[in-house]
Amino acid sequence: MIGRLKRNINTIRFQTALLFVPGFAIYACIILLSIVLAFYYSLFDWDGVRNSMNFVGFANYVRALRQPAFLNSLKVTFFFAVIGTALVNVISISLSAQLNRPGNLTNFYRSAFFFPQLISMVAIGFIFKSLFSYIGIVNAILERWGLPLVDFLGDPALAKWTVLFVSVWQITGFGTVIYLAGLQAIPQELYDAAKIDGANPWQRFTSITFPWLAPSLTSVTVFIFTGYMRMFDFIFVLTGGGPVNSTESIAILVIRIGFNQFKISYASAVSMYFLVLVGAISMAMTYFLRRREEVLIN
Repeated sequence: MIGRLKRNINTIRFQTALLFVPGFAIYACIILLSIVLAFYYSLFDWDGVRNSMNFVGFANYVRALRQPAFLNSLKVTFFFAVIGTALVNVISISLSAQLNRPGNLTNFYRSAFFFPQLISMVAIGFIFKSLFSYIGIVNAILERWGLPLVDFLGDPALAKWTVLFVSVWQITGFGTVIYLAGLQAIPQELYDAAKIDGANPWQRFTSITFPWLAPSLTSVTVFIFTGYMRMFDFIFVLTGGGPVNSTESIAILVIRIGFNQFKISYASAVSMYFLVLVGAISMAMTYFLRRREEVLIN
């Protein structure tokens, strides 16, 4: 009997391994191999065309730290990541709190807020580019009302805020759904007890709702922050990194120097910086937010 049980366990393990191998092989070939090749190319001076590659060690990494364009791309990337993540969290929690209430149009509103998440980022970029361009629909309306035209995508001071607005509009639906699921998991008895004790709505939110949303906050924050750090689609379609590099994130910089200027090795070095930065921040955020969950819930 024990021998048969062991054989069944070994069979299950073997079948599990067979199911795991194809996905891991694809991941290893596409992701891990790409990372190894990027690090390898970053140690050379290569344009992606020549057959010969000159070994330069870590010169490309030192060069990146001395380039204003790289430092500017870091600043732009963190601008989108920090402010975008904060806005998405605040708006998503507010919307989910409203959508958690019963009503005739609640299901419609839930679908409406999530709908932008289903549209391609490239498609959304082109839609809003037609709206916010200098000869677009928004300026046409402003002109008809006798108001001055606004260069949403051509003014360096406004371009990054325009890109941020579009991205928040598209991403907020995801955060709203996650927070809504978290709200529906909170026992109603906690709110009933708080009402009996005389707690006002703000006290119920800070003492019950927000602590119980800790797991949702972790998921949304890490996912949205890393997504903003890697954001490429919106920026490329709306501004292409301009004007005067005011919206050039690290992802846009890597594409520009790698495929437009044919500096593959230098672009690989920048991408390795990017990989380490995103990985370190995401792991740190996950660690501290998980610890926060344990403290608040327990």
